[in-house]
Amino acid sequence: MKKAIVIYVAMLLFPVLVFGGEKEEAYLKEKMIPLAQDFLQRIGQTNSLPLGTNQVRNYKVDYFDDRPGCQANMRLTNDYVFRFLTEKDKSEVRGFQRLIKTYYNLVDVPKAKIEAVKALNLQNKLNKASALVLAKKYLKQLGHKEENFYPPEIGQCYWSGGEDGRGGILPYYEVSWYRKDVNLADVDKGITNLPQVLVTVSGIDSSLIYYSRLYLPFDGDF
Repeated sequence: MKKAIVIYVAMLLFPVLVFGGEKEEAYLKEKMIPLAQDFLQRIGQTNSLPLGTNQVRNYKVDYFDDRPGCQANMRLTNDYVFRFLTEKDKSEVRGFQRLIKTYYNLVDVPKAKIEAVKALNLQNKLNKASALVLAKKYLKQLGHKEENFYPPEIGQCYWSGGEDGRGGILPYYEVSWYRKDVNLADVDKGITNLPQVLVTVSGIDSSLIYYSRLYLPFDGDF
């Protein structure tokens, strides 16, 4: 199986600077903030819980035209970004990201910039084996069951360029799990709308950097 490609959605990375009307603000208070609190508690980030709207930098709610529900994004003042989905009476976090760069293009940049990026990996406390153990911990904490997925694929993030053009590695690891009913031939074809979980962890502080439950149903893997 080819290495899964982590696709970062632009709206997840940088939600539009929008504050809504009364309906949108009610959704923010009643759904988005509580869901973010629960998510952060699950992954052990209890010191980062948003306690009110004063910790929300921006948010956007897009209600569906053809059915009850919406998609929404919220960025906190600490640059934690959440993506939400509501369908009728069900709501959940569909994606999370800390705005940490996990790839650098260092072609034709000053040497000092290259040395600074190289130095990041000196802080790395993980290898692929220990990073996988950490990612599996987050998978479980976020309500997934490993037996519902194929064996995961893991890759270390990297930077490209440099004086010799060979680049180097970064202290971040991407892990992907495809659900067991996925046709692996579709993975090899590069089809992206397949049920999967994507996780990125930091080798610097063992934190969760990125999470996405792509094309999975509410409240479970199946």
